[in-house]
Amino acid sequence: MYKMICLDLDGTVLNDCKEISQENINLIRRACKEKGIICVFATGRPLEYVDEICNSYDGFLTNYIIASNGAIIRDNKNDEVIYKAPLTNTQILKLRNIFSEENADYMIVYTDKQQILREARNTKALKDSAIIVNKKDSELKNIEEGIKNNPNLSSLLCMIGGDPSVLENIISRLKKIEGLETPGIGNYSHKTETYAFESKFIDVMKQGCSKKNAIYFLADKLKIKKEEIIVMGDGSNDLSMFECAGLKIAMENAEEKLKEKADFITASNNDDGVAKAIQKFVFNET
Repeated sequence: MYKMICLDLDGTVLNDCKEISQENINLIRRACKEKGIICVFATGRPLEYVDEICNSYDGFLTNYIIASNGAIIRDNKNDEVIYKAPLTNTQILKLRNIFSEENADYMIVYTDKQQILREARNTKALKDSAIIVNKKDSELKNIEEGIKNNPNLSSLLCMIGGDPSVLENIISRLKKIEGLETPGIGNYSHKTETYAFESKFIDVMKQGCSKKNAIYFLADKLKIKKEEIIVMGDGSNDLSMFECAGLKIAMENAEEKLKEKADFITASNNDDGVAKAIQKFVFNET
């Protein structure tokens, strides 16, 4: 019997228009209400991004949120942060130097106070990344200035966007800096009625931060066994989640390396893949 479902957001729960279908909402709520399933949203995005999504829909959507690729976990019922692993200001400044030297397109620093520091060499690429920016954010010509003026910031994640070859160079350099972790190059796509775009990026967190470790933390806290966990995802940063699940499900639109590790491939994020998987494995319905 499954007790917890961990769901990636972009490319999994969300369709390409960044919406949650009514079918997905209905099956998530039904699983929690009828089967007592604990729902966890696990994303590389910051908490405010998830809040923006959840606030768009009336009623319950998730018990816990794992945000910033595992750097922070919040208990939604009690509105309480139960885990946090911030980067140091020294690490942020080292990342900023690498960003500048490698001439990447943009760098964004997310904190736990809904404050965002941004620096862009390519403003179109920053816009195309479709980052949800809170009103408290600060767009600066230099992130170093923001750190110096706000020395007590608790920075959870740094996102750097740019050409894949540039990002590969940055990843190579990150391996030489102690205390940092990145799941590799990610791909963000977004579609509207008039526009479609993609953005390549890397997320950088404190070493040890991952969706996998965050799920292990929650499972231990809630006394849930590995075989009682279902995970669903589509991207490279979801590979770590597969290591702590009894049932590994990849979306039809997932990267091939994720599909190769999956126990089951469900429909795409545009075809209610999450709902169909819950229907099949939680309710044994076809």
